[in-house]
Amino acid sequence: MCSRVFVSIIFSFSVTLSFSQNVKVRGYFSADSVRLGKPVSYYLTASYPQKNTVLFPDSSYSFAPFELQKKDFVATVTKAGVSYDSVIYTLTSFEIDSLQLLQLPVFVVQEQDCTSIYAETDTLLFSKMVPSLPDSTQLEKIPLKTNTNYFQVSWLLNYPILSIVVGAILVLLLVIWLVFGKRIKKYFTIKRMTKNHRDFITQFSRSVESVTADFSTKGTEATLLIWKKYIEQLNNKPYTKYTTKEISEQETDARLVASLGAIDRMIYAGMQDSNDHFINLKNFGEDQFNIKLEELKNG
Repeated sequence: MCSRVFVSIIFSFSVTLSFSQNVKVRGYFSADSVRLGKPVSYYLTASYPQKNTVLFPDSSYSFAPFELQKKDFVATVTKAGVSYDSVIYTLTSFEIDSLQLLQLPVFVVQEQDCTSIYAETDTLLFSKMVPSLPDSTQLEKIPLKTNTNYFQVSWLLNYPILSIVVGAILVLLLVIWLVFGKRIKKYFTIKRMTKNHRDFITQFSRSVESVTADFSTKGTEATLLIWKKYIEQLNNKPYTKYTTKEISEQETDARLVASLGAIDRMIYAGMQDSNDHFINLKNFGEDQFNIKLEELKNG
């Protein structure tokens, strides 16, 4: 039993020795020194029999004390049955040791596992940016250079945050409209209707005053048209197209019908009559406004 184990060990050792003789690995830095956080290139090359498969370390491998930034492959070249591979690793170091060492392997793929064959260790010198740190007394004597000039910095819009804020505002507005939409609509309708009524009273009163001071059929007709347009908009009926007879068929207010007939005589006969007829039209408009306002408030 012991003899079999011994033979297996001898065989494994001979296979590994054979691979190490056929596979040549070399690793070296592109510079002699490195600064804190500055990139440095490390070249790892391997020559091996064409029939073999060789793998290089990837990002899962530990490059301590260095950190891998990127790696660049050089295309494989094969001559006379021997293949040549190279990889350039870009590394950075955040250690402050004076000497920093690195030894990387390549992996020769076998049927059962992989054999690691290492390059010789290469060394970098850590280059200090501040040779020596002065004590606090010396630091106080160092003159400070100030610069108060404005430095223009480009403004960057945070689109993800903006999208979230805009989305939240839209959702909030939708909720407000669903809950209070009817009240909001009613409020603005009342506000608009009240403004239109005030404008009507002002315009109609001025027109009546003008007709009273200087009577004319055109002025009387214009005053009647102001009233018809307002009642048409308020009751949603075509009063501007109605004659006095057609209006009397729509309304049951006797004073309104009588006043409309008297105003028609003023227009067609050119005879001035009492201003009470215009006051009746104004009072009718105010009554209609109050009726519509109550309907809207209670609706």
